[in-house]
Amino acid sequence: MQNEPVITVSELTKQFGSFTAVDHISFEVKKGEIFGFLGANGAGKTTAIRMLCGLSFPTSGTARIGGFDVYKQSELIKKHIGYMSQKFSLYEDLTISENIRFYAGIYGLDDKQIMEKSQRLFDQLHLVGQEKKMVRSLPLGWKQKLAFSIAIIHEPAIAFLDEPTGGVDPVARRDFWALIYEASARVLQYS
Repeated sequence: MQNEPVITVSELTKQFGSFTAVDHISFEVKKGEIFGFLGANGAGKTTAIRMLCGLSFPTSGTARIGGFDVYKQSELIKKHIGYMSQKFSLYEDLTISENIRFYAGIYGLDDKQIMEKSQRLFDQLHLVGQEKKMVRSLPLGWKQKLAFSIAIIHEPAIAFLDEPTGGVDPVARRDFWALIYEASARVLQYS
């Protein structure tokens, strides 16, 4: 259902001692919707994302991600989302192909799925013939597009991106957003 929320957050709070990093946030995100946090450095955006991904437990409040409770079902949340961290997440000393195989395996894809999805990813990113290239040799914009594509290789209904276009040039940023819009449209198409 397109109108059903896939993320529901109510009064979510995260405190570290006396410091409140995330202060009673509430919102809903529907399937196919692109939702973003805006704020200065230190505003709690990454902390909020980490709670929603099941990587950090909230101090209080409630949240359901894809129907799973952040307190009781964090491992299920991790299996059903895509996540691209703020810090670069690919292994620089592996090839493009090795990174894809590694992360696709973590997401539980079998060898046949990995081969099919790898080929589709190489075609989509125009990297055919570059499979053996070391990730460290790619420009930042290409690394970011590759990291995003790998984060959603298992076709999750929800993807969390933490500052995905930070530091990239305007052309790479535009290309990256095109990938995000395509992924959002695919989620709606298959619902």
